Amino acid sequence: MKDVTRSLELLQHSRHDWLNRLQVIKGNLELANIDRAKEIIDEIIIEARQEAQLSSLGTPRLSEWLLTYNWGSSKRLALKFEFLNEGRIPGELDFPLFRWLTSAVDKIEQSVPANAENELYLIFRIEEEHCNFRIALEYEGGTLSCSPSELIVDADGPVLYWKQCSDSSFIVETAFNWAVSKQDG
Repeated sequence: MKDVTRSLELLQHSRHDWLNRLQVIKGNLELANIDRAKEIIDEIIIEARQEAQLSSLGTPRLSEWLLTYNWGSSKRLALKFEFLNEGRIPGELDFPLFRWLTSAVDKIEQSVPANAENELYLIFRIEEEHCNFRIALEYEGGTLSCSPSELIVDADGPVLYWKQCSDSSFIVETAFNWAVSKQDG
């Protein structure tokens, strides 16, 4: 029964989002803002393609979390994601990725100010030929309550490569690798 209830909740949120978007498009058309309506439709198409890539990544736990993260009403952090290429990663990476990313995002969200527009972009790149899945976290928003490098520290997590770091923005990259089994290579 829990699965059915969860499925219905997900469908309800999805339907609500779609109705909101359709109303925005309709409003722009009624105001003769044809170009803006087309832009919104193009944005929806791009987002749907990104969501499709996420859904086919091979990581159901991580995918569900990313697809539904922004549905929480009390979120102080908007989460956006982008895939630079298509591909799949081994299912055994689902839980480690999910655990590391949810922990990092939770710590960031706890550190952001409530009265600012705080956005965290997750940029994914899959390098199947190198058995590698790269993630860049890019934050822009209000001043964090502590240093970003203090927030995203995990002794058991992946190595972090800091590209930019300040109290109100940062870029950090990391990678998750997987082994090639004998039958794969």
